[in-house]
Amino acid sequence: MKKTIIAAACLAGVLAFASCDSGTGEQQATEASGTPTAAEVDSTLTEDEQELLAFAARNNMLQIELGKIAAQQASTDELKQYGQQLVDWHTTNQQELQELAQEYGVTLPQQMEEEQLEYMEEIRDAKPEEFDAEYWESVTKAQREAIDEYDDNLKDLDETDASAFSLWARNAQKELQAQMEQAKAFELELKTNEGGISNSL
Repeated sequence: MKKTIIAAACLAGVLAFASCDSGTGEQQATEASGTPTAAEVDSTLTEDEQELLAFAARNNMLQIELGKIAAQQASTDELKQYGQQLVDWHTTNQQELQELAQEYGVTLPQQMEEEQLEYMEEIRDAKPEEFDAEYWESVTKAQREAIDEYDDNLKDLDETDASAFSLWARNAQKELQAQMEQAKAFELELKTNEGGISNSL
């Protein structure tokens, strides 16, 4: 009788251990398979997304330089202040972009391309009396092209995508749009004032 009780107790112990071990094993398998899978979803970028990061880095460099030029050469306080805003925002955005690129293992360019350098040369070479008008025209053109680049690369992005890249891209796109609208408003104001002066003459 004692042997039967002991055998039953041992069997119960073995079953209990097996049950615990099975649960632990399933938990470990879930953890092992779940965590890397979640990380993998947000650790890879498409070729278009990588190109957008590279473009954004070059555009930040361009806007920072355009802002510096405006702060130094503009004849109106509005343009000088706007130029400083460009410097401040794009400097911050470039830092955020660098952190994002490191997270995804992407190397960002350190220099602008020829087309962007041409924007700077055009503005630098503008005559003092024509600087403000040429600046607003050039900067809004550059911003429009930047927004188009974002639109092309983000058109297929899922609205429910909450990855680090998606959040950064949407915020950057909205800020660029706001900057362009502000620049266009200043440009229109300048043209209106010039028209008023011309008509009064």
